[in-house]
Amino acid sequence: MKDIIKTFVFFILTPVFKRFGHSSSVYITFDDGPHPVNTPEIVKILATHNVKATFFMTGVEMEKYPDVVSDVINAGHHIGYHSYNHISMKKQNIKEIIDDLAKGKNIAVKHNYKFSLYRPPYGDLTLFGFFWLILSGWKVIMWSKDSRDSFDEEEQVKLNVSYKNLNKGEILLFHDDYPLTVSLLPSVLEEYVSQDIHTSLFK
Repeated sequence: MKDIIKTFVFFILTPVFKRFGHSSSVYITFDDGPHPVNTPEIVKILATHNVKATFFMTGVEMEKYPDVVSDVINAGHHIGYHSYNHISMKKQNIKEIIDDLAKGKNIAVKHNYKFSLYRPPYGDLTLFGFFWLILSGWKVIMWSKDSRDSFDEEEQVKLNVSYKNLNKGEILLFHDDYPLTVSLLPSVLEEYVSQDIHTSLFK
């Protein structure tokens, strides 16, 4: 019964809370950037393979590298907010949560961009934080498959995100602050192209 209720709740929340995409494509996402070296390289690799992705950026890094942020946006990718300085929502009080989300909105305005996608650091949400996000017009985007590019060796990461291990609508989690991700991304995308695996962006 508990699992049935949980499934029902997630179904009801689908418009504003996604743990899985709702198309036959996969969704490629990057966390923790922008990185001054890796992010531009990733943008080039994505362009080579005609792939669009979502970059969940922290506010503090966006302020450090505004030109990189602009380049990602101008390349046609989506930007999501990953908190200001990657602190778990569970470690913040109500005021800190409200201020953190407001900071993100203000940073986005500087790029003539409107934030609507949010990914919580560590996947942590509080009840207040979740409802404040929804009331403020955000959509929470989690992930369904972690590439583990921040933990595993290159060959294992490739296996983790191999087309053989993907389901339709998979939301893939990568990080653009690791050189390893830059190194393995071309072969991962080449495999997807060869297997006719399509990628989508969140709307």
